Amino acid sequence: MSGLPRPAIPAGRTRRQVVDLAGGPAAWLMGGRLGPGDGDAPPLVLLHGLAGDALTWQFNLTALAADRAVLAPDLPGHGSSTLDVGHGHVDDLARWVGGLIDAWGVGRVDIVGHSLGARVALSLAHQRPSLVGRATLIACAGLGSDLDHLFLDRLAEAGSIEQARLAAGALFAEPGALVEPMARALALRLSQPANRAAIKSLLDANRADLSERLVQRDWVPAAPVQLIWGRRDTIVPPPAAGLIPAGIPYHLLDGAGHMPHVEAASRVNALIRSFH
Repeated sequence: MSGLPRPAIPAGRTRRQVVDLAGGPAAWLMGGRLGPGDGDAPPLVLLHGLAGDALTWQFNLTALAADRAVLAPDLPGHGSSTLDVGHGHVDDLARWVGGLIDAWGVGRVDIVGHSLGARVALSLAHQRPSLVGRATLIACAGLGSDLDHLFLDRLAEAGSIEQARLAAGALFAEPGALVEPMARALALRLSQPANRAAIKSLLDANRADLSERLVQRDWVPAAPVQLIWGRRDTIVPPPAAGLIPAGIPYHLLDGAGHMPHVEAASRVNALIRSFH
């Protein structure tokens, strides 16, 4: 979802990078001191949700980057990356992410995705099983019960501060200090017609797919997967535990809504580090 205030990221610990990819900019934040080819562990790639950007991960980037490269791209239609979303389907976004990973010159990554970004991560793991080592899916769209489509429509139109406050407030289990800065960042971004059009195109392209219950079909990729959910997520409600295949770790976090990596950052960071 929307980017958060920059000061939470320690100065000098992240670097923004941009390359040309398929005729348009591809931007990402890199946490810590290690680049994509450094360290013994594969890079950890963080994929944000709809209407967000790399700063969605500001409470996770440096915490996860002690001994490995951690890279958080702005997906097409978001942040400083291209506004050209093409067909805009999650499979197209996954191919774009795969192309960016290729541009980094690494042969294997671990991946963490949130909401729409989790579905992109899942698609990439199916498209290119040799590229994805392990995957953490946070509030993955399509694995839970019915999505809140009214919220998604409001989010795509949140160009005023009043609309953005309503959208930002729904992301958290409890109102708090993060709602207002998130609302202001969201309103600033979506007040621009081109940005709003890109988000709406992505939503329209994926509306049917995001509504499909992946738990009703064989959705599990070859890569090991863990699931993380906020127990009080009303945007993408968590699935019943009995619907998750045996052997997949499924962590329901009390006191968290749709943004557990923000609301419960320490717990989520620990779960990611232990799994990856």
